[in-house]
Amino acid sequence: MNTAPHPARREFLSGAAAIGLLGLTGCGGGGGGDSGMPSNNMGGGGTASPGIAGGAALRLPAGFAGNTLSCALGAYDLGSGAQPGALLFNGQWPSPLIRIAQDAALDITLQNRLAESTNIHWHGLAAAPGMDGHPTELVAPSSSKRYTFAVNERPGTYWYHPHPDRNTARQAYSGLAGMLIVDDGNDTARGLPTGIRDIPLVLADKRVFNGALTYQPNIMDIMTGWLGNVLTVNGMAGPATVGVEPAVIRLRLLNASNARILNPALSNGRSFWLIATDGGLLAAPVLVNNLLLAPGERAEVLLDLRGEAGQTIRLVSAAFSAMGNSMMGFAPPQGTAFDVLSFAVASAPAANAGSIPASFAPIARYDPATAIVSRIFTLTAMGAMSSGMHRINNLVYDGARIDFAARKGELERWQFINRSIEPHPMHVHGTQFQVLSRDGIDARRLPTDLGWKDTVLVRPGESVEIALRFGVTGNYVLHCHNLEHEDDGMMLNFNVV
Repeated sequence: MNTAPHPARREFLSGAAAIGLLGLTGCGGGGGGDSGMPSNNMGGGGTASPGIAGGAALRLPAGFAGNTLSCALGAYDLGSGAQPGALLFNGQWPSPLIRIAQDAALDITLQNRLAESTNIHWHGLAAAPGMDGHPTELVAPSSSKRYTFAVNERPGTYWYHPHPDRNTARQAYSGLAGMLIVDDGNDTARGLPTGIRDIPLVLADKRVFNGALTYQPNIMDIMTGWLGNVLTVNGMAGPATVGVEPAVIRLRLLNASNARILNPALSNGRSFWLIATDGGLLAAPVLVNNLLLAPGERAEVLLDLRGEAGQTIRLVSAAFSAMGNSMMGFAPPQGTAFDVLSFAVASAPAANAGSIPASFAPIARYDPATAIVSRIFTLTAMGAMSSGMHRINNLVYDGARIDFAARKGELERWQFINRSIEPHPMHVHGTQFQVLSRDGIDARRLPTDLGWKDTVLVRPGESVEIALRFGVTGNYVLHCHNLEHEDDGMMLNFNVV
């Protein structure tokens, strides 16, 4: 079997310094410190949430209308005015929020008005063959592609972003990433918040220097992944403020960062309820104080603000024990605390303030003893500072090579073993899976491991076991969702037959 890097990959790191930038202002390789950090004035391609005097109103993603996503150069707005250099879907920063009914047909045409190839991966959805946004299935400049397939996934929070081999990180970072919600219309019957009490939050750290975004990874950035010094919320350099009622509210959290692991928590240490993971609702709400949320992961949570009239509640990404290397001063390392968002709770009482549901539909659990196939994926980062240092089973991605085949409908048991000093959020295309254990012990699972998943964090030195089966045939990939690691080759091809 050929294990040599794809020929073009040998040029990846040598060309890293020349990768396209977002409004680069001669900063070299990074943005040390917060100098030039923009203010929080409302602006951009979304709509404003209810504002509070003296604070910037949270920007909400604009809803998607029609059936066309056009990607082109455009302007981004961190909150202090538009600046050129972004890559945008339909000219919007942040990208449009797509809502689709469960069991409906997704039917969207991508028009590529960029000077480079791209595509769309429907993250978390089991797309039909040729519709998944496979890294080799590209849409050339001035071309288009119609994506159409049935969306049979559970109601929940999903997302979409480009997936071209060796160019995913830059394109997603530059603005081509948006939330997708699958809805069955039954949330009111479940006792869940809807409407203005259901708030989408796309979280992504960015490296800001002199008020402009930068993306110019050096060899250390490839090792750790591109980490930013500013956390954006729906495209705004925060923390912004959103006015809410003294009621139970729902937050849909998407970590769309390239590499940063987030740890959502309330600044006062209060508990909140986890109700959904990547693939939809849990069997029942789980009381938590914080959530590790790796790039690519989603979580839905409920905040009970019924007793908080007139108060301000702060959502933060709390500090946690560092994983992996630091950024040597270019940006805060993994585990650094960030402010996320302030909730200004109205003084007036809310009508029908809601409650915390006792349970949802049970989750049918896989029996791993019935698995037909077991597979081990060993994650490593080679010591040599060269292209292709991030590997799975010592392989660097090659789009022309099929690494294994899985049979449709057969239960499989996979184990990810992290032999590197970096965390790796592992994402599997074409299905949702269940986490069985961490280091062989089911009690060590994280709260976000308890539901349906398509991305799972594997920490340094850790092993994670999952159970999964595929319901659609076609060519898919599994990869690290640290996007610099993925672009460096930490990805495998497989066929479902």
